[in-house]
Amino acid sequence: MKRSLLVVIVTLTLTACGTMVKARVSSFHNLPAQPSGLTFAVLPYQWQNGSLEFQTYARAINAELQRKGFVAAPLDQAQYVVFLAYAIDSGREVRYSYPIYGQTGVSSAYTSGTVQTYSNTASYSGTTTYTPTYGVVGTEQGSRTEYKRVIRLDILDKSALAAGQISKVYEGEVVSAGSTGQLSAVMPTLLKAFFTDFPGKSGQSKTVTLPVQ
Repeated sequence: MKRSLLVVIVTLTLTACGTMVKARVSSFHNLPAQPSGLTFAVLPYQWQNGSLEFQTYARAINAELQRKGFVAAPLDQAQYVVFLAYAIDSGREVRYSYPIYGQTGVSSAYTSGTVQTYSNTASYSGTTTYTPTYGVVGTEQGSRTEYKRVIRLDILDKSALAAGQISKVYEGEVVSAGSTGQLSAVMPTLLKAFFTDFPGKSGQSKTVTLPVQ
């Protein structure tokens, strides 16, 4: 019974953790609070040229920016260019402890029975029922592999870039850690966290927790 109860609790805990993504989002920018009508184009870094993975993420960025009021445009008509960088590490072992639940004692007892008499003698037959109490009876150790995921988004003034200058209007970062070692599996959720309250207050860092998309 103790083992079954432990398995149920641990399974529920791991399931709940596995369906949520917690991310720290930080940004610096000089964008207006409502960047409506600003035109943009998403460009790859050199190492992303021809990447189907990048193209998938670029489409998601396009959709998110347009939901925030930006307008997608061909590169020659765009006011701003957007660059997206992403990475995931090889993981590290994280040790943790979890409680073991079981019977800790008895809170009360109740006895019932019958008395039988035979001439000058009597016998008693009864049953005692105990009410158990439950709680933490110990701990066990476990370990898991945790991966760090990072996304960076930069929005640059295209006219300055064409003149050989770097003039950013937005730079932001999302950092997340979890048991999923495949970036594509959590990328939609991380991007959703990125654009929660976008562009937000410059210099602000916030934690966003979302279910896996």
